Amino acid sequence: MHPDDLPAWATDRMIAKHGRRHAFDRLEPMRTALVVIDMQAFFTAPGAPLEIPVARSIIPAINRCAAGLRERGGTVAWVVTELRGGVREWHSYFAMTNPGARGDAARAGLRAGAPLTALAEGLAPEPGDIRAAKDRFSAFLPGASPLPGLLRARGIDTVLIAGTLTNVCCDTSARDAMMEDFRVIMLSDANATRSDEEHRAALAAFLGTFGDVQTVDEALSHLA
Repeated sequence: MHPDDLPAWATDRMIAKHGRRHAFDRLEPMRTALVVIDMQAFFTAPGAPLEIPVARSIIPAINRCAAGLRERGGTVAWVVTELRGGVREWHSYFAMTNPGARGDAARAGLRAGAPLTALAEGLAPEPGDIRAAKDRFSAFLPGASPLPGLLRARGIDTVLIAGTLTNVCCDTSARDAMMEDFRVIMLSDANATRSDEEHRAALAAFLGTFGDVQTVDEALSHLA
């Protein structure tokens, strides 16, 4: 897994703002959801078009957090990216960053119903969990996913963000969730991206302005 330490400037800023290291150090289980972003084969399977090898290492932490939250009466939500066509499809993005055969593989791999859109092997979803698809990086961008409405229907006001990539879909989802009035915690040992440097920088920037960063064990210990 990535290191879960953060630069001193980020933690010092949190302490200066709130008088303590964690802004959200008391969580109501029934109002809290673990939101797992894009932990699907497209990003986790060996040899997949956008394989993030370290993403496989966070599967046990995600499962542990999910089980601990369910035991306390909380909610778990699994969010995947699916391309369905029409005006919202982001082919232009993939064409720009992944030209030629690589872009074609990316588009095919994330097509709704494609095998690589399935959740990663080793994850442990349960029947009572939420399942949602998104067609943008952020699961909380208005119109991109039914997730916000599904969470609010259960009385959720706090989300724990896990998944991949830390600095892309997880970060944008976390920031938009904050802008949609959710309390947001990014889980440092349950997110993954291409490098330790990108992971650490994304979490530090998020902690500085948008919400809290905790380990899975810290978040579980804060559940009232």
